Amino acid sequence: MKKNLIKKIFILFSASLFLLTIFLNLRTYAATSVGQALPTPESGWQRYEELAPGFTFEGNGWQIPTAGSYSGGSEKFTLNPTLHSVKFQFWGTDLRLISYRGGDRQTSIQVNIDGVDYNYSANGQAQVTTLLFEKRNLENKLHSVVVSASNSSVYNIFELDALDINDTGYLVNPKISVPSNLFAKAGDAKIDLSWTASSDKIEYTIKRSTTSAGPYDTIASNVKTPSYSDTSVVNGTTYYYVVTAVSNNGESELSKEASATPQGEKQTDPDTDNPSQPNPEPSEPAQPTGDRAILVVTITNGFEKEFDLSMKEINNFIAWYDAKDAGRGQSFYKIDKHDNNKGPFSSRKDYVIFDKILTFEVSEFSK
Repeated sequence: MKKNLIKKIFILFSASLFLLTIFLNLRTYAATSVGQALPTPESGWQRYEELAPGFTFEGNGWQIPTAGSYSGGSEKFTLNPTLHSVKFQFWGTDLRLISYRGGDRQTSIQVNIDGVDYNYSANGQAQVTTLLFEKRNLENKLHSVVVSASNSSVYNIFELDALDINDTGYLVNPKISVPSNLFAKAGDAKIDLSWTASSDKIEYTIKRSTTSAGPYDTIASNVKTPSYSDTSVVNGTTYYYVVTAVSNNGESELSKEASATPQGEKQTDPDTDNPSQPNPEPSEPAQPTGDRAILVVTITNGFEKEFDLSMKEINNFIAWYDAKDAGRGQSFYKIDKHDNNKGPFSSRKDYVIFDKILTFEVSEFSK
């Protein structure tokens, strides 16, 4: 009897666990599809109503009804038989258009994203706040969008109720002044940025990339003054910056791009110091002073690499390590061994791989 009871409990537990797994998977993957109602944005999305700053409605006869079940309480529509369009710009990767679907709505509406045309239909069984168009996995950058349709009669209504964008993106407000004259000045392990302040009473967001024209990552927000010092950089890497102005009415377009390459203490390369003597005799190691230290890097296989370096070089190495640990910069670091060479070589450089570093130790010489 006791064994049978334990067996029944185990079966019930297993069945419950199986049903819970199915339920969680359904919740994970059951995203709203095109054609379904979407009264509120899903997790990972943010909604902009048709009256939000950033939309430009072109053409005559736009109306704003409030009697009905619309997202945010209203929408914009037109019955005019001429070409009408809605223009906007957004920063992000994902886009959704939400409007009323009905038998008197447009059957072919064009969506132009960065010069590429797509189409959707708003004609069908009556349904409010319907997800009518979706475009996912766009490049994470600024996109220009034009939604247009040519109404032929009262039975071909063209409208916009709301717009959803992935929650790391934003709708651009063209009425906010764009920061101008962005300038980047390189230093040692830092880049100083400055720009001309916008006329609006706003704050600034700083975006950065290691590729010209992006995509950019936000590195600072709520900046009060038209200047910023980026100290999370690695010497020898070129960084590209843009700035946006932000107010209660939204965010501006991107500023023009500026770039700079931070540089550390300049080191003499034995490869080019005496080109007429390609194989000079190795010299004695320099005597330790107070601005030098021993760097010991322990590799994952237990092997230790030891370097006699200046504190400037040590700091550059630590800055590279911290940046790479945060996901930025190159996967390796070049260490110049200078006069600590062994054998008949004009120079020796050691390349340390980030993923192979187990620990490192810095022992500074006393002054």
